[in-house]
Amino acid sequence: MDKEQAFQGLNDVAIARQKTSELRNYRGMGSIVSAWGIVWLFGFGAQATFPSFAPLVWAVGWLGALAWTFTRPPKPQDFRALATWSVVVSTIILILVVTRADQTTAAMIFGLALSAAYAILGIWLGKRFLLLAAVVLMSASVGWWLLPQWLYLALALGGGVALFVGGVWLRRP
Repeated sequence: MDKEQAFQGLNDVAIARQKTSELRNYRGMGSIVSAWGIVWLFGFGAQATFPSFAPLVWAVGWLGALAWTFTRPPKPQDFRALATWSVVVSTIILILVVTRADQTTAAMIFGLALSAAYAILGIWLGKRFLLLAAVVLMSASVGWWLLPQWLYLALALGGGVALFVGGVWLRRP
């Protein structure tokens, strides 16, 4: 075996290791993404159809998704993901307090910030998260600029359903 063959063999091993790690990350995060997709679907769906019940739906959804997130078996990428989400949620809360955002603006800020978080996860953990970020950003943008009266529905369907289906897709090899 010459030097070039050895280098190519090592390169092939590195590529296979990176791909395996990426698929493991997807599989580990898929159920969490789906859980939060369900929260978005029902939370924003309630805001669109039954606004008086929306706070209760959001509270139950957040508690359920957080319970799933922290009680499932731990995965190697959990620290990076948790750190990313902690920064994003803290930033969202500070923006909402500083701007005194109304519910519609708060929904859009969540959509923008969470799509940015998925993009960051795409950089850290794999490109499929970038696609999820793009779909969430697109649904939020369509709801905000093209169909403002349907923003919550756009976030429920475009964001929630996309995250649920995306979580299922992440779990597939």
